[in-house]
Amino acid sequence: MYKKILVAYDRSEGARVALDEGLCLARSLGSECKVLWIVPPVPYFFFDIGREIEMQQEREEAFFAEIEKDVEAACRRWSYTATLARRAGSPALEIVRFAEEDGFEMIVLGHSGHFGVWGRALGSVASRVSEEASCSVLIARLPQPAEESIQVPAGSREKAKTTPA
Repeated sequence: MYKKILVAYDRSEGARVALDEGLCLARSLGSECKVLWIVPPVPYFFFDIGREIEMQQEREEAFFAEIEKDVEAACRRWSYTATLARRAGSPALEIVRFAEEDGFEMIVLGHSGHFGVWGRALGSVASRVSEEASCSVLIARLPQPAEESIQVPAGSREKAKTTPA
């Protein structure tokens, strides 16, 4: 059904879950899997642009090397191969654009990423991708700890079964 699966990855906990889910799904379906990291735009100031760009590029290369290690480890865990790509720009826009340009049939990404409070204030990447993508989108969620999950009192279940409609 899904011959090409794209996994958006930024090393966040949500993205780690998405990477595993994307690889598991690709392996199960025998699909091609590609992992994409979007380098977010960074504002530069005119008075120190040369050195700032150089430092940013060094940080990007170091971060990308860590992403490569993560993807290699996940591929070993799932006994499956994925290729890795990166683009620069607005994460949601670039994920959707990349998926459309390369004909991906599913995008897998984490529910929450690196941007924390800023991400909530500006709108989540997962939300934007699910709205804009022309293909299916799987949003992987972190498992909730037991104390945070909704608890239904045992008596409530009994009432629901015995109460006539």
